[in-house]
Amino acid sequence: MKQLLYSEGDYKVYREPGVNPEAIEFLLHTEIGSTGPVYAHLDKEEHIMHLSNPTLFSLKKDKKLLGMAVFCNVTVLLRQIPITCHYIRYFSASGEIRGKGLMKKFGERAMTLIREKETRKTIFYASVEKKNYSSFKVVSNAGYKPIRQVDTVGFSRFFPRSKPCIKKADTPEAKEKILALLKEYYKNHSLVQFEKIFFNNDFYFIEENGEILAGCQIHRIHWKILNMPGLSGKVILKVVPHLPLIHRVFNPKKFDFLALEGIYFKPGGVKHFYALLEGLLHREGLNTALFWLDSQCPIYQQLKDYGRFGFIRSFTRDAGTHLMASWKNLSFEEIKLLEESPVYVSAFDFT
Repeated sequence: MKQLLYSEGDYKVYREPGVNPEAIEFLLHTEIGSTGPVYAHLDKEEHIMHLSNPTLFSLKKDKKLLGMAVFCNVTVLLRQIPITCHYIRYFSASGEIRGKGLMKKFGERAMTLIREKETRKTIFYASVEKKNYSSFKVVSNAGYKPIRQVDTVGFSRFFPRSKPCIKKADTPEAKEKILALLKEYYKNHSLVQFEKIFFNNDFYFIEENGEILAGCQIHRIHWKILNMPGLSGKVILKVVPHLPLIHRVFNPKKFDFLALEGIYFKPGGVKHFYALLEGLLHREGLNTALFWLDSQCPIYQQLKDYGRFGFIRSFTRDAGTHLMASWKNLSFEEIKLLEESPVYVSAFDFT
């Protein structure tokens, strides 16, 4: 049920469960990004339909929607301890109020209201691009602080080869086995949630003699890059789409890729993971996969030691995000675990 939270002059702020059609339409015409790359997310409507327990905060003037924030609510695992979690999924403003300080005030108030309502042990977090200083300030003013850094990791092949050994997790037995494996694999991580594992039955793996060697969940993503910072960014936008090989891996006008989560491979088994990725790219007719890992995640370290990410690495090397968090009713020990444990990242929530 829609609830008027407060009003100030001609402006009113409402709260309601779900994301209504007006807000969806608003989001469909909103670009993502600010100081870094600016892009249009062409799968946004489908994504919105599958958000986890969303709550919408809307800023209106004379019944016109000017800004909005969507928070999702899930249960996460903090080193295997289940804890309630709210995270910011969308935060958007119309052009007519950008730069006027309204969204700053609205955003801070929305984050405060979400926090005030909770009485349980709760973690609140937001992902803020490294160079998005305005969003960083808004989130900081709401009591969040940077606790981890998340890096964008790219994998690409100009001519990915078929891998017939790849299997789909489409039976209850396979799913049960994989879920148990992932829970063990990420037992020392924080913010672990497998809400989108097996989404659309798109978890794939390689198995040998009954043992899973590597696996991951895929999401098919379609972006259009509208702007990139600096002179080099402008050159990339104009030139890359016309370069025969490179535009296979990264075409700003039509950037189609696989987003990965629930990544698993046996210790020392990066080659099996790469074989899986190459086979999936071939199967989907794509050349690039992206995924997001805590900068200090042991999985990431194994991948960096192995190397061979492909050409896309030159575009993703410096891309990163601050994971900013606040909490309520956590013990000192739990706060320490949250700050020191690598975070699990759901690709569905980063795309």
